[in-house]
Amino acid sequence: MTGTDQISWVRRRDWHILSSGMFTYTNDERFQILHSEGSDDWTLQIKYVQKRDNGTYECQVSGSAGLISHFVNLQIVIPEAHIQGSGSGEHHVDKGSIINLVCIIDKSPTPPQYVFWYHNNNMINYDTNRGGINVETLPGHPTQSRLTITDTHEADSGNYTCSASNTEPAFVYVYVSEGDNVDAILMRKSCAMCVASQLILLLIPSIAAAMR
Repeated sequence: MTGTDQISWVRRRDWHILSSGMFTYTNDERFQILHSEGSDDWTLQIKYVQKRDNGTYECQVSGSAGLISHFVNLQIVIPEAHIQGSGSGEHHVDKGSIINLVCIIDKSPTPPQYVFWYHNNNMINYDTNRGGINVETLPGHPTQSRLTITDTHEADSGNYTCSASNTEPAFVYVYVSEGDNVDAILMRKSCAMCVASQLILLLIPSIAAAMR
């Protein structure tokens, strides 16, 4: 590079010229050019990156040798939280048994600063009134946070939320009931689906007859 070379950064998604020299051409204050006098480095800094910042950025060097471009592909990875075994959104346990919920914080470059557990919007990490509640968080890649509740009763039913500092919260609804009641709940859901299917099958011949 020579002293007369002009450095520009361009966002290829919309061909927006973000900077030329030390001047930025965007109202987004997250974008800034970092350059030290006498250095050949012209760094485009984006603070508080967001998903929409994904894409290709072009560094253009314009000078006596013509135009030289260097492309940088930026991929934003957003940390995610999910509770193991909560694909259906529900978790059934027998009264008097143990609730074991494991929250996985994945795709995070650094462990979250905290992981809080909530029962019906009430934080229970440091619960002392009920007792029998334990939260153990193991930082790593991924970070795991385990919520354990012993000697469960019906009041422990409800929505459980895993909320980490760097992710959207994850939810699961826990049903605590007598063993026979759990089977009855599942059977009622199955029967409801069967009745709906039978109604559809009954309607099809009626519709077909009406169309004749």
